[in-house]
Amino acid sequence: MSIIQLLVKASGIVWATPIIILLLGSSIWFTVSLHFVQVRNMKRQIKLLTKTTSSDTGITPFQTFCNTVAYRVGVSNMAGVATAVFLGGPGSVIWMAITSVLNAALSYAENSLGQVYKESQDGVYTGGAPYYMNKGRGWKILPAAFAFLTAVTVPLLAPAPHANNVAIAFNQSLGIPRWVCGAVIGCLLFLVISGGIKRIAKVAEMIVPFMTLLYLGLTVVILVINAPHLPQMFSDMITSAFGANAVYGALIGSAIMMGVKRSVSSSGAGMAESVGPTSAAEVDHPGETGLVSSMTVFIDVAICICTGLLIMATDCFNVVGTDGQMIHIGTGAEFFATATQADISWVQASINTLLPIGSIIIALCLVFFSFTTNMNHYYQGEINLRYLFRNCDVKVRSAAVWGLRIVMVVCYFTWAISDSSDMWALQDLACGVLVWINVIVLLTFSRTIITLYKDYQDQLKHGIETPVFNPEKLGIKGAGFWMEHNKDKFREVEEKMSH
Repeated sequence: MSIIQLLVKASGIVWATPIIILLLGSSIWFTVSLHFVQVRNMKRQIKLLTKTTSSDTGITPFQTFCNTVAYRVGVSNMAGVATAVFLGGPGSVIWMAITSVLNAALSYAENSLGQVYKESQDGVYTGGAPYYMNKGRGWKILPAAFAFLTAVTVPLLAPAPHANNVAIAFNQSLGIPRWVCGAVIGCLLFLVISGGIKRIAKVAEMIVPFMTLLYLGLTVVILVINAPHLPQMFSDMITSAFGANAVYGALIGSAIMMGVKRSVSSSGAGMAESVGPTSAAEVDHPGETGLVSSMTVFIDVAICICTGLLIMATDCFNVVGTDGQMIHIGTGAEFFATATQADISWVQASINTLLPIGSIIIALCLVFFSFTTNMNHYYQGEINLRYLFRNCDVKVRSAAVWGLRIVMVVCYFTWAISDSSDMWALQDLACGVLVWINVIVLLTFSRTIITLYKDYQDQLKHGIETPVFNPEKLGIKGAGFWMEHNKDKFREVEEKMSH
């Protein structure tokens, strides 16, 4: 058995029923215990995006938002959704939406917690799951193991489907050799990640808003053109999601599994992958970062739903049954008659029904979405590498970071030219292992996370426009950074709270 086959088998074990229970259960727990934080604070979340607070050490809330959206929106939102529909039917899109709404609370939990235990290192803010495991719980072995696992799997394995699908998209739309695509994008990726979080955030701030609006706009146009087909499409989605569809009803288990898997893989909620980049935000209270990051999940799921609607409205999808036989063959393009797996070509075919250059447009969307996602895959690796080398000399730490940058680009090129059909299994394995560890750890921090949320809301109720975090007042240990960072603001807050 090859290494790839072993990884695929391991992915199947990790992504079994227990992880679905863990994810949905913890998401529901945080949704309820945080009073539906992800839907009750929309006005505040939007207002936070207008803040321009930054420093030489941190980035603005809007840059944090764009950076997190950049991480969340990638190949999973396009080729990954096509795979989910292929294996789980139209109902998988409904379960993506359900899971993502619930996962937004999980995103709030991990990203606010990441802010609590962040620190300043080498001139930038740094934080992540290993930091709250170590500083919040005093653990040594588990955070080191988590950091090592993340530093290897996220920047080196997670880009696999991104590099592969981008290379395929440009090869099919423009005839560009996959090795050329891998080499060019790999070099551009190196130029960005070599500038650290500041450069990554600036690039994300430029790319994300434009590409997101473009993709949403294309979806609206496609839906308008195919309006007569929409009632049946939505009926199929809803009935198959709950096992009531005559054609897709038997796929309810696959619909739930694929919907949850793609939602988590796409949004990253529960994996702690977004915690490192969001810890770089310049804020006065961890609750701000929690609110901004939870809002990004809705952007992510919107793109996922758009992809599902695009391929279904244009009938550019196939669905395979539990017995391996096709139970739906799309008529949107000729190749669906023989298509036995899903990839980015399904989305390209859907846009081709509107524009002759649809394949090129989707290829460009994909390269930008995947590029920004891979920027953050890298940074998550850097954050965890910095944790592993935090007690070393700055030169040693710098050498390790530069080594990661070079190795990631080499891996990106390798995945771009690979012919393996198991790309998603590699990413799913990495995601699944991180989810198991991180979500269980988050549950042990439930009291701290709930306390953070209540403190933030209490200050807002007392008229404090910008809440200030005081860990000593809340009985939270290991958050010494904040005592120095906010020391000049405590007295003013106490005076307002006492009235």
